[in-house]
Amino acid sequence: MALRVLTLRNADGEHRISCALHASLTFGCGPACDVTFDGVGILPRHCVLYRTGERTFQIIGVFAAAQFSVNGVISSELEVDVPFQFGIGGDVFDVDLAEGEEEALQETVEAEPVADGVPPVTRTSRRGYLLRPITLKPRAGERVGGVILAAAAPAEIEVPATAQPTSLPPHAVEPVAETKVPQDEEESSSLLLVGLLLCGAMIAGVIYWPHHLDQLSAAKPDVVASSVAAPVLAREATMREGRDLLMAGAPGLAGHMLMPLAERGDVVAMQQVALALRASGKFGDEVLGLLQRAVEGGSRDALRDFVSVVDDAENPGRFTEGAFKQLQWAAKLGETSAWMPLGERYEHGKGTAVDMTLALAAYEKARVAGDRRAVVKLSARQAALDRVAAYVRSWNEVSVATLLDHVVAGQGKFFMLEHPPMEVLLRLEEEMRVRWPLRRISVAAGAQAELETFELVKVTQPFQFEVQRGGRIARGKGVLVCVVKRDGAERWRITDASDTIEVSELLPAKEQFVSAASLRELKPAFTHEEQVDESRLEILEQMRGLEATEDFKPALSVVMNAVYEFPQETFWLPFADKLCDRMARQFFRDGQWLDVAWAEPVHQFGEHGSVSAMLLEGHLCAAGYGCARNAARSLALYQKAFEAGKRRDTRFYYAEALFQGRGVPQDTEKAGALALVFMSRSKHPLEAYLAAHLLWRKAEHDPALWQEVYDALSRVVEKFPPAKNLAGMVLLNHGQTMKERRTGFAAIKAAADEGVVEAMKNLSQCYLEGVGCEKDAGQATFWKQKALVTQPPRRRHYTEFEE
Repeated sequence: MALRVLTLRNADGEHRISCALHASLTFGCGPACDVTFDGVGILPRHCVLYRTGERTFQIIGVFAAAQFSVNGVISSELEVDVPFQFGIGGDVFDVDLAEGEEEALQETVEAEPVADGVPPVTRTSRRGYLLRPITLKPRAGERVGGVILAAAAPAEIEVPATAQPTSLPPHAVEPVAETKVPQDEEESSSLLLVGLLLCGAMIAGVIYWPHHLDQLSAAKPDVVASSVAAPVLAREATMREGRDLLMAGAPGLAGHMLMPLAERGDVVAMQQVALALRASGKFGDEVLGLLQRAVEGGSRDALRDFVSVVDDAENPGRFTEGAFKQLQWAAKLGETSAWMPLGERYEHGKGTAVDMTLALAAYEKARVAGDRRAVVKLSARQAALDRVAAYVRSWNEVSVATLLDHVVAGQGKFFMLEHPPMEVLLRLEEEMRVRWPLRRISVAAGAQAELETFELVKVTQPFQFEVQRGGRIARGKGVLVCVVKRDGAERWRITDASDTIEVSELLPAKEQFVSAASLRELKPAFTHEEQVDESRLEILEQMRGLEATEDFKPALSVVMNAVYEFPQETFWLPFADKLCDRMARQFFRDGQWLDVAWAEPVHQFGEHGSVSAMLLEGHLCAAGYGCARNAARSLALYQKAFEAGKRRDTRFYYAEALFQGRGVPQDTEKAGALALVFMSRSKHPLEAYLAAHLLWRKAEHDPALWQEVYDALSRVVEKFPPAKNLAGMVLLNHGQTMKERRTGFAAIKAAADEGVVEAMKNLSQCYLEGVGCEKDAGQATFWKQKALVTQPPRRRHYTEFEE
């Protein structure tokens, strides 16, 4: 037997209701629902339950606010298989399907006679399975899809013009011929038969009763009013059911239901059919045609829908000339929603020629109508003006960091520079601030904004200025012309800027200024001494904080400018030496050269006499950074630096290169002549360590010198771990007592613990041979392996140590 009975079970018991395949039930608190609930939050038409499969139901909320729960999940639309738990209005029901026949669910209820002489009509009732306070409301009619449609009066019913109040002709309600239906539609057919009989009786009563009253009052019968009542009721019911189908997500059924009314000229039906066609995915001329006919028939609601459909993103003719004229027609009829799409078409030239004036007028009317999109469009002019005014005011700020908030680099021309990168613009702003430490720049009245598009605005901003440096003061006015563009993040940025100025006052004299057409070209006319001071101040500004930032590029640039501008001056040399020493320390610390382009300025500094630049270039040549590795050139640069300055650091690096002989023949004699006299008693770790190595060579032939070796190293062992290792080796190999040897062993171990690889190797040999300690093969192996995997300590720069 087919599963055609839906059971709903709660604490009050089990309730059963017929629900055949592809049938539907409407739940809510209104009298027109199939099942009526009384509960909190239940709408008059709350939801529709569709049986879409043998055990599958789809539940759709009629409105977005119509909430229900299925198996504890709150939703407004979902699909579920039975059994499941259904919650509505605070109650929860267990829902399932059961076997049964329609007749088992029905009980016959005697209806009151419609009129004298008309036999009572039996109807089915579902009162026996009502849910606790639920009421079933069966309705006569025809089931179309998932909604019951009110049935029209049967064609056989006729009301004679001279109807008597006491009786109706026996043929007024004729029995409907039985139709054999399939088993799964048996229940629906029975309900349809009973419903048709009820509907016929009701309509007969509606038609007869006014006539009966007229007879009693001895007036003429109003046959016309009676005959019109039924079509009016049928039209309203059809419209209501069509709207319900649309809201329930069945636009196809809604369109088929309402189409006859639309064909008879009903403007509301035309509008609803058009919306149904649009909702079903169809987009053609018939949609616009129906809406246009509805508008011409006087429907204001259809006019708004007409504009919405014309401007729909899926409309293939959205930007055609025809669509543009349709929007114009709607605007002339008073539809305010047409102004925004009209403005967009005027702005972008879609369907008509570009006309920014008409676009502005359309957007203004849309703004007055309350369209927020128009407010955003119309804000373009003011937003561009505000951006340029803020840019002008930023010229008074000490920092140039806010420039990033105002401009976009690389897109246009900025003050005669074609597509400058941001770093160039920042430098341009910094130069103006250095040139004029005191600035008072303000925007003036008369700013204008010319809309090229609503994303691109040309702004003309007048300004006034007063700039001062020392006793020099310049006053005047100017005009800044900018192109301002809206970016993807809805921010306005300047992509092009140029200015012209008119100087009104130059103090103390005109001759002390360089005439210029732009504010950034306005400069003081410095004397040679002032120019030198200006350059020195600029270098000092760039050198400030260099140790912390290690951003050498700006400092290299300003020092190089000084070298080229003042080739006969040497004021820049101390700055160049300091800069190169800091770059060398960074190079020694990191073991790499950060920017190969830095090598050229260093070379130029060396060519113009910077000793530190010569040393740095020698380091680079020895390591192969910025140039090919060349030990001979490195040695020549060390020698050149030593001969140019006779500085201690140049002496050290020159002597060290001679002693090590890397890539060149070793020359210990020359190295000793350079270093021993000056370094044997030095407290500088690098000098003392080099002197100890040179003395070591001599002590191998003259043992009396071992004490000098040890003394040189002992002065720096706390600052330089490799000196500990070398001092320990002196005590271990040449100590006179066991205590000295043990002290030497302790020094070697301390150096090994501090990461000196040579000390690790020496310590391993001590443990292996038992020199200064007990033999320990395990420790010997440990320190040997550790030496193999330990990276040598980085090389220390001469300037890292202070005596």
